[in-house]
Amino acid sequence: MTNIYKINSKIKGKGIPIVLLHGFMENLEIWNYIYSNISTKKYKVLSIDFPGHGKSVFTEEKNTVFTMEKAAEIVKKIVKKENIQKAVFVGHSMGGYVALALAEKYPEMFLGLCLLHSTTESDTLEKKKNRIQSIQLAIHHYTLFITTSIKKLFHYEKLCSLQNQIGFANQIASNTHIHSIISFLKGMSIRKNRTFLLKTTKFPKLYIAGLYDRILDIKKIYEETKNGNQIYFFAIPTGHMGHIEKPKEIIKILENFIDFSIFET
Repeated sequence: MTNIYKINSKIKGKGIPIVLLHGFMENLEIWNYIYSNISTKKYKVLSIDFPGHGKSVFTEEKNTVFTMEKAAEIVKKIVKKENIQKAVFVGHSMGGYVALALAEKYPEMFLGLCLLHSTTESDTLEKKKNRIQSIQLAIHHYTLFITTSIKKLFHYEKLCSLQNQIGFANQIASNTHIHSIISFLKGMSIRKNRTFLLKTTKFPKLYIAGLYDRILDIKKIYEETKNGNQIYFFAIPTGHMGHIEKPKEIIKILENFIDFSIFET
């Protein structure tokens, strides 16, 4: 049976299309500052809620494995609905995994790709085990799962000064449907390695990594960037949530990437 998803999205501006894809237990509100402050004269900005996140309805059965490929097909439909032929896709963490799944099947849709605190690598055995274990914590101790998960995402030396941002992320995560949490955790755990796309795709790629990221090792991310062509790398002084820890810096990097790499291609 084919599920009909009621997907929430918003769009504004004119110019080069940018598609913002949020991470796990986030929604399009996580992009609020970037969405509101990136130039609307130069860019058309589209932001999307994945199923069970934000205002998008999750219609799957509770034992579903929601793959990155399935999420990518939803993104494709929304982008097509907005009459966007090609765009710069910006994916945070899980959003990057979805963007990569989309790029493998529909590379013609990409003007460029930004992996924001994300990776082309698949989960290690240890990471897969941790995701499956966290499902049980989410089921039996939902609030504890949310608070501990969110706290790990931020610059550990600046937790006191980032209380507003942490509270904002907690609020968003707490509104994520439990069945969606479980289904996407399973989907991320089985995602394929797509490092090959760094070589096979012709569009420019941008990595933005956090110096204090406790989810992804910045040294490994930097080594990953050596596996392809037209790749740009920026390290910023944040944890895993640069888009709300340092949104002004993210905007500057994105606009420079688009202006100097996309316009030249």
